[in-house]
Amino acid sequence: MRGFDPTPSDEPAALGGGDTAPNPVEQLLSALGNCLAVGYAANATAAGIAIDRLTVDLRGEVDLRVFLGLAEGHAGFDSITARVRLDSAAPRADLEALHRKVVATSPVGHTLRDAVPVRVELL
Repeated sequence: MRGFDPTPSDEPAALGGGDTAPNPVEQLLSALGNCLAVGYAANATAAGIAIDRLTVDLRGEVDLRVFLGLAEGHAGFDSITARVRLDSAAPRADLEALHRKVVATSPVGHTLRDAVPVRVELL
């Protein structure tokens, strides 16, 4: 990632980790939340909308039995829900337009929403 230090990752103690950092699926949710937050901030600035407070709450469910090899099925998120709270004095219609634009242009949102080919190679 552009030469940055590796991002720490860990698992909760119940999965054999030390619970010292977010696990990969939590990092995926964080990536979506960060992408949305940047989208709101950048597009609000361009539109002249002042945001007093922005929170993005993300939820997703993963079947750990599949991850652990105890069951067959889909190992990833079955769905992800992002709940965005925008505190602003701007008219509701402007905030709704901002929201539509951010959702329509989020690179991480698009990547998660529209399946992309993933190739994992063993070297």
